Amino acid sequence: IALGALVGLVLALVAAGEPVSQLKPTGYIDDFAHVLDGNTIAQLDNMCAQVDQKAHAQIAVVTIHSLDGGDIESYAVDLFKQWGVGGKSTNRGVLILLAVGDHRDRIEVGYGLEPILPDGKVGGFGREAVPLLQQNDYNRAVSLLTARVADVIAKDAGIALTGTQPPAPAEP
Repeated sequence: IALGALVGLVLALVAAGEPVSQLKPTGYIDDFAHVLDGNTIAQLDNMCAQVDQKAHAQIAVVTIHSLDGGDIESYAVDLFKQWGVGGKSTNRGVLILLAVGDHRDRIEVGYGLEPILPDGKVGGFGREAVPLLQQNDYNRAVSLLTARVADVIAKDAGIALTGTQPPAPAEP
C-alpha cells in the first residue's frame, strides 16, 4: 500500500500544473512539459528568431503539463503579461500555449498584431492542429501553429523566412 501511495504522489506531482508566477522564459521556446524533441525546438527557435529580428515581433511557444483546473484563456493572458511577450511599446507578440495534460491550446495575440492575427484566423490554426494533438504529435502540432503565425507576420512585414519548412497538413 505504501508503494501505491508513493506512486500516486509522484504522478500527482508530475501532473501538477505550473503556476504562472513560477515560470521563467529561457528563450522563444519553453517546453516545460518536455514533449518537444531537440530538432523541433531548434527549428522553432530559428523561426521565432527570424520573426523577431526581421519583422520586429515576438513569438513565444510554451508547453505546460496542466492548468490545475484553471481556464487556458486566463492562464495565457497572465503568462503573456508577466513575460512581456512582444514588448510594452509595440505589443507585437504572440504566445502559443499548449497544456498537454488538459488537451487545451491557446494562441494569445498582442494588440499590435491583432489586425493581422484576429481570433478567427488563429482559431482556424488551432482547429487545423487538432488531429495532430489528438495523436499526441506535439512536435508537428506546435510546428504547424508556430509556422502559421510566423507566416502571417512575415507576409505582413514583407520579409521572407529562410530555412523553415512549411508544415505538412494534419491527417484527418
